[in-house]
This record gives sequence, C-alpha cells and structure tokens, in this order.
Amino acid sequence: MPYKDPERKKEWERLHRTERVARRREQRFAESVEQTPRPIADRKLSVGVGFVVPLIAGGALAAWNPKVGIGAGGLTLVVAAVWKKNWAWWLVGCVTLFIALLFYFTDNEKTDSPIGSGAQA
Repeated sequence: MPYKDPERKKEWERLHRTERVARRREQRFAESVEQTPRPIADRKLSVGVGFVVPLIAGGALAAWNPKVGIGAGGLTLVVAAVWKKNWAWWLVGCVTLFIALLFYFTDNEKTDSPIGSGAQA
C-alpha cells in the first residue's frame, strides 16, 4: 500500500479533495455523453428513399439487358447474405432477379419461335 501511515493518507486526501472531485465529475460527464442515445430518425427516412432508387434501377437494368439484370440481382443477394444486410437489400436483389428472369424467359420465347424468323419448318 502506498500509504503505510493512515494519517499521511488522510492529509493527502484532504489536500487533493477538490482535484479528485473535479476528476470524478469529468468522468461522470464523459460516461453520460457516451450513454446518450443517438437519434435514428434521419436514418429511417433515408432507408425509404435509398431502397426505392436501386429497386427502380434494378428493374430498368433487367429490362434493358436481362443477363446483366440476373447478375446484378444475384450479386445483390450474395452481398446481402455475406455481409448480413437488412431486408431492403434482400428485397432489391429478389425483385431485380425476378424481373430479369421474367424478361429473359419472355425474350427467349419470342426468339425461339420459328414464325417470322425466316426459318423453314
């Protein structure tokens, strides 16, 4: 123990009382600042807009080139699974993949038909 003499310890505590009280007050204030909840209202508003734009862009990409749309939708789902993203990532990936597959198979049905392609039956 640093103070073998209890009287010296009491004397030191009496002389440094104001410093110790000020240090404790600063520590309490720092702890209260760390524990204050951060507002998440701004984040909730940006999630709505931030998830509609990729949804529309994914649908447009799938309509323009279904193979690229399949890749983008699949990649979005892989990213959502690997990095444990929220439900919006899963929804965007699924919708993009679904729209791309829809366009891919409807385009294939149109080109597989021999009518109008000049092929002999």
